[in-house]
Amino acid sequence: MSRIRQDAQWTALVDALASASPSTVRDALEGTVGDAQAFCWAALRQFERREAQVRLSEARDFGLHHADLHTLLIVAQEAVAHVELIELVLDALGEPSSLPPGADLRPRLREARNLLAEHRDERVLFWRLTGRHTPRVVKGYRRLGIELPSGTIDSEVLGYVPPPDASAEEVQAGLASVGSIGGLLSLPELRRELLLLSDALDRLASECAARRAAT
Repeated sequence: MSRIRQDAQWTALVDALASASPSTVRDALEGTVGDAQAFCWAALRQFERREAQVRLSEARDFGLHHADLHTLLIVAQEAVAHVELIELVLDALGEPSSLPPGADLRPRLREARNLLAEHRDERVLFWRLTGRHTPRVVKGYRRLGIELPSGTIDSEVLGYVPPPDASAEEVQAGLASVGSIGGLLSLPELRRELLLLSDALDRLASECAARRAAT
């Protein structure tokens, strides 16, 4: 289900959907699906990059590992933001559909992107100076109903128990070496949902192409 926003840009977008011709809306859907695929592929590639960095003894390797996490969160959130637009367009076409990731993961990913990536500079400096979380961090965790960690929210649990339904391929691919970030977001769960999303977007892209070829 697409996230409903209350702002002028969202209202203008909804109005544009309502006034556009069905063929225009179909073309817009196909383009938006392609955009979502690009960001989904980019997020999955970031997981591959992180799994390839097995040595973190050097300061440069550790720094790149951390920076790759930021890029991962940003492109993953971009993929989900495009998914919410796809759901909006499908609803306008009378074809409502809910795509991965689920409603529980979406706000946690959005908050993780905001707190861990976009506002990291001020947040980390404040932590180093005071040993306390910024008001933005406190509000973010409170919104999600998650308990604040006693340490920095940048801490990553490098090891976890795979879920019961995890495949041998998932474990072998390196998922057992990554865990949760700041108690806020499970990276294995995010990767699993992105893989599901990639498949769903492939199906949508094929349907759009087939419909276009038939007209």
